[in-house]
Amino acid sequence: MKKVSIVLPVYNGASYVAEAIKSVMNQTYKNWELIIVNDCSTDNTLEICEKLAKQDKRIMVLSNDYNMQLPNTLNVGFSMATGDYYTWTSDDNLYKPKAIEVLVKAFHDNQKAVMIYGDFTRIDTVGNIVGEEKLPEPKYLVEGNTCGAYFMYTADVAKRVGKYDANLFLAEDYDYWVRIYRCGTIVHIDADYYLYRTHPGSLTETRRAAISEATYQVLEKNFLALYCMAKRSNLKKDFLDAMLFFGETHIQDVREIVLDIAPWYRGYLLKSDIKRKLRTIAWCRKLNDIRKGMLHK
Repeated sequence: MKKVSIVLPVYNGASYVAEAIKSVMNQTYKNWELIIVNDCSTDNTLEICEKLAKQDKRIMVLSNDYNMQLPNTLNVGFSMATGDYYTWTSDDNLYKPKAIEVLVKAFHDNQKAVMIYGDFTRIDTVGNIVGEEKLPEPKYLVEGNTCGAYFMYTADVAKRVGKYDANLFLAEDYDYWVRIYRCGTIVHIDADYYLYRTHPGSLTETRRAAISEATYQVLEKNFLALYCMAKRSNLKKDFLDAMLFFGETHIQDVREIVLDIAPWYRGYLLKSDIKRKLRTIAWCRKLNDIRKGMLHK
């Protein structure tokens, strides 16, 4: 039976972390290890984690010496991983009992896959269902982070890809999925065994602008690879739309943007449509430097 390493990074997660840990302990798939990394919480998170760890020898609790933020905390956790498959979860989210079993089976059914991801259900602060997320196919990574929160990847591909990028806090996962996609096959499964909690204190709710900025940085960092991916999938327009949307804070000169983006959009959009989009989204000037060598490819 393949072993699964689950990393749970946590900072001041006392409100929900016990539920998150228990959702791992209740998995139907038994060959797992849970590596909890406490990122210098100032509440009683550590006490809660250590108490539950005493109940199950598969649980390990680590504590950072200083607040390292999510990417580095993930790297600390995975440096201790001994499994065949890797995944991570958040202190405010929950696995349904068959979550790990379903992902492991998906690898058995998709022998060439290096990463599997599925759909998830949104819940509120007390666990009431507020919506379901049906995610698109992996090729749409050119538009943004489409892999969601319910996923698993092989230890082998993790070794090839390396660490999470500490410079991409809030979009470190998106960058990692893009890097994995460049290494092998990612498969989406029509399965929902994950509960994603939305609450006022979550990063998703409190750092929306920063997340958009970080997402743009991922698109910029991986521009050439993503452009080639988009070209193969006939998604060039979609990729450029994403660059425009997430590059909003980089806007300097609307006229310059029209000149930069129009050649890329030939055959896709009318000039009037470009102008309409430019009222609400923006573009980074770097595109002009790159497009000259790629325009006729």
